[in-house]
Amino acid sequence: MDTQHQAGDVISDRYRIVAPLGQGGMGTTYEAEDLSNYQRVAIKALSLRQIREWKVLELFEREARVLANLEHPAIPKYLDYFPIETPNNRRFYLVRELVSGESLADLVEKGWHSDESEVKPIAVQVLDILNYLHQLTPPVIHRDIKPQNIIRCPDGRVFLVDFGAVQEVYRNTLTRGGTFVGTLGYVPQEQFCGNVQPASDLYSLGATLLFLLTKRSPDELPVRRMKIDFRRYVKVSSEFADWLEKILEPAIEDRFESAKVALEALQGNKDVTSSVPLPTESKHEPPKRFRVKRSDRHLVVEILPTEIWAVAGFFFFLAISVLLWRSSLTYGFFALFWFALPLINLLCSLLHFVSRIRLEIDQKNFRVQWMSWGATTRQIQGQTADIERIERVDIKKDKSTIISRIIFWEGIHQHQFTIGDRHDDQWLVDEASNFLVQLRYGKQSQHY
Repeated sequence: MDTQHQAGDVISDRYRIVAPLGQGGMGTTYEAEDLSNYQRVAIKALSLRQIREWKVLELFEREARVLANLEHPAIPKYLDYFPIETPNNRRFYLVRELVSGESLADLVEKGWHSDESEVKPIAVQVLDILNYLHQLTPPVIHRDIKPQNIIRCPDGRVFLVDFGAVQEVYRNTLTRGGTFVGTLGYVPQEQFCGNVQPASDLYSLGATLLFLLTKRSPDELPVRRMKIDFRRYVKVSSEFADWLEKILEPAIEDRFESAKVALEALQGNKDVTSSVPLPTESKHEPPKRFRVKRSDRHLVVEILPTEIWAVAGFFFFLAISVLLWRSSLTYGFFALFWFALPLINLLCSLLHFVSRIRLEIDQKNFRVQWMSWGATTRQIQGQTADIERIERVDIKKDKSTIISRIIFWEGIHQHQFTIGDRHDDQWLVDEASNFLVQLRYGKQSQHY
């Protein structure tokens, strides 16, 4: 371990180093003794000379700022934060309560074998912590829940540590050129695209519980239809397996809506399937009017008109044809011309409304086309690398009307469009987002 201090070193004339506890991307943590009261504390130290980018210092300072405002018995108490400047360096120190225990990762590495009876109490305690964090104003999202950041004491109590990745929900998580925060295998799909919400922490907790039950990183388990196929690798009750399925849903709106709801379901006070109303159409199979072609490097989705508009368009076209034919017999060609103009205009508008939409994404470019009679009537396009995230939002048009829109984010710029149905919109967002994750991070999903 590359340590900055040795046992016996005294920092700020107050804290004497006892031993290093661990090292990560945001500094080295030590066990130390507070010479003012002889209590043991944990000190995280960050050297300015050892960091490669300013984002690390920003996250370190954020952890200190967040810890100073948190009060929960399972979150180590903030004690002190200070910098020390020398002629050749500048160091930053965060002092917090020392937790007497080991991380879940260390316990598993040492051979700890846990079953459902041991894992469920851990889930209950972490959900209680998340419920506290998510109900703050604004809500606080941890963003890096994993076995290394959950400490288990000998008496079974657990503590959540490492708040450097934490995000207040109203702040942007990812900007052009930003640093991704999270750990592969424990990060939900939406977090790759910067759309982090409280339910993102729930997924990370579920992945952590899978690690305890299987002794394998979640990204090493097979994936079927975008979901981790874990049931054959764990020995748990069917009720707990159903709960894990719910908290590990790849689509965020299919997960438990909050830590409180997840906790109630785990304790048997709420049915697992009742927390989120599901649409009649499966979220994982494409809607009937979608035509999907997907390979490892190419995604094409064609959206056909809904059946009701296709039938309406056919009968409308037939009615216009009959009217034009009868008017030509009765009033002659000149009257036919003036009568046909508004009808033709209305027909063109209808055909444009029910036109086919085609989404195409490959390694270099993306394109959305609106097509009528084989001709492109509208198009948006750009470079795939510029897409930061894809999301669906509901826009309130008036008191009784809500319009669903799909948004492709390119930095501060965005492309908005809709395909006419909020559930179809969400399926397309999930499919396109999952495909982008596969392109960028090599995450393979068995699909259909």
